[in-house]
Amino acid sequence: MVNENSTFTELPILDKVAVAFPHYLYATGVDKQWTGFAILGAWATFLLIFFSYATVQQPKASLDPNDDKESPLWDPSDRDGSALFLRETGEVKSGNQQTISWQYAALMPVFGAGALFALDYAIRNWNVLKSTLINGYFLLVLFASSLLLFHIVSISAARNIGYWLGLKGNSAFFIKRTRLTYSTENELPLGFYDRIDAKSLEFSKEKFEKMEDFMWEQNNAKIVRLPKLKTKDQESAFVYDNRWFWILLSSLLFLAVYFNYNPALSSSYQLPQTNWLVSNAVASALLSNITYVKVGNVKVAGILLLGMFAYDIYFVFRSHLMMSVATGIDIPGKLVFPKGPETLLSYAELSGLTQKELRLDSSLLGLGDIMLPAIFASLCLRFDYHRFYSKNKLAFHRLRSIGVPSYFVALIVGYIAALVATVVAVFVFEQGQPALLYIVPSMLIAVTLTALVKGEVSQLWNYREELAKYEPEKEKSAKNEKKEKEDEADKIEVVTTETLYEFGDATDDSDDTFLIEDSTDADDDSDISDLETELGHLIQDQMVEVEFVEEESD
Repeated sequence: MVNENSTFTELPILDKVAVAFPHYLYATGVDKQWTGFAILGAWATFLLIFFSYATVQQPKASLDPNDDKESPLWDPSDRDGSALFLRETGEVKSGNQQTISWQYAALMPVFGAGALFALDYAIRNWNVLKSTLINGYFLLVLFASSLLLFHIVSISAARNIGYWLGLKGNSAFFIKRTRLTYSTENELPLGFYDRIDAKSLEFSKEKFEKMEDFMWEQNNAKIVRLPKLKTKDQESAFVYDNRWFWILLSSLLFLAVYFNYNPALSSSYQLPQTNWLVSNAVASALLSNITYVKVGNVKVAGILLLGMFAYDIYFVFRSHLMMSVATGIDIPGKLVFPKGPETLLSYAELSGLTQKELRLDSSLLGLGDIMLPAIFASLCLRFDYHRFYSKNKLAFHRLRSIGVPSYFVALIVGYIAALVATVVAVFVFEQGQPALLYIVPSMLIAVTLTALVKGEVSQLWNYREELAKYEPEKEKSAKNEKKEKEDEADKIEVVTTETLYEFGDATDDSDDTFLIEDSTDADDDSDISDLETELGHLIQDQMVEVEFVEEESD
C-alpha cells in the first residue's frame, strides 16, 4: 500500500516520474515562476489545435470525396462523421442537426452554475476524496472519451503514414472496413454462409466450374452463392473496422491506470491526490468530446462565449466558489503542473524522502478555458475550409492542404496572447484570474479584425453549418403560392372605361386596344355580354383565361 509516508524508492514508477521530473526540469535553469504556466499554455494550445482539426468534416461547398477516389489524397475516412450523409431516419426528419442551438448556448452558464453549486455542496458535506461516486462517474465518462480519443489518433496516424509512404488508399492499407447488414431473406435456408468461389477455394476458374458441375451431376447438389442484396430487403447496416479490439483494449488499460492511481477509487493507493501525470492524461482525453460539441454559426458561438464570459467573471471575482471547487476536489477537470521546488534534489537525495516531504504546489488551467475556446476555434477552422472549397470546386479530402487558415490562425494568436495576459495578471494582482476574461475578448477581436481586413464580415456572420430541415407543409404552401402566381400571369385583364377595352396577352409583350361598337352602349344590361362575345372572337385561338374588371367612369 502506498501512502504519503512512503519513501521515494517505495513509490510506483509513475509516481517516481511525477516527483522527479520537476526537479530535473528546473535543474536546467528554466524560470521557476513562468515555466509551469508556459508548459500548461503550450499543452492547452496543442490540444485546442488538435481537436479543432478533428472536427473538420466535408463542407457543403465541396464535392463528394468518392467522386475523386483515384486521387492519392483519397482516404476511406474522408466521409466519416459528415453531416451531409444522412444515415438514419431520425437524421432525415430532423435535418441531421448536430450543432448546439442558441437556446442551449444561452442556458450553458445556468448549467455550469448548477454543477458548480452541486460540487461545492459535495465538498462541504461529503468526504469527496474518499467518495467513489464522483470519481466513478468520471471513470465512465473517461471510458467513452478514451474510445473516441484512440479512434481519432489511430485513424489520423494511419491516414498520414499511409500518405507519406505512398500507399494506395492511405489508411485503407492498415485499416479494413466491414459492413454488417441486417436484411430480410425468404429464399435461403437457415444457417451460416461463406463466400464460395474459385478464389476462396484457391482453385482455377476452370477447376471450380468442373467441380461445380460434378456436384450437380453426381449428387444433385448446388453450391450456394450469396445473392446480391436488394435495397428494399435491407433493414439496417453497421460499418466497423478492424481497430475496434485494439481501441477497446487501450481504453480499458487507460481506465486501469486511472483507477490504480486514484485514491478515491483504489484502496491500495493512499496518496492525497491522483498522480498529476495521470490526471493530465485523463483531462486531455476528456477534451476529445469537443468533436461532438459544435456550434453551427457565429451567432450561437457569440452567445455561448459571452454567457460563459460573464459566468467566469462572476464566480471568480464575486464568488470564490470556482476556486474552492477547483482546489478542493480531486477530479480531472483541470490541467496541472508542479511549481518549482525550493531546493532542487538529485535522484539519490530524493530516495530518502517521503512523498509528503516531496509534495509540491501546482499551477492549474481549467478544462473550460480550453474547451470553450476550442468550440469557437473549430468553427473558425471549418469556416476556413468552407472558404477554400467555395473558391475551389474540388472533392473534399482530409489530406488536402487548404493553405493558411486565416481565421483559425488569427484566433490561435489571440488565444496565446490571452493566456500570456492571464499569467501576467496573476503576478500583478497576486490572485487567480478567470482566463475567459482575457480569452473571449481576445479571440473575438482577432476574428473580427480578420474579417474586416478581408472584407468578409457578412460571409462570416451569415455562415451556417446546419442543414435546412424539410417541412412538407411549408413546401406545399410554397408550391401553392407559386402556382397562384403562374395562374395570375396567364390571365388577360380587361379594363372597362365606357366603351374602350384594353387587354394584353401574358405570352405576348404587346398590348392591343379594341373599341367596341357603339351599339353595345345602347343597352347597359347587354354591355358585358356583348363584350364577352366580342372578345371571344378576338381570342378564340388563345388558351387563356379572361378576367373582366369594370371601373366607373369619371
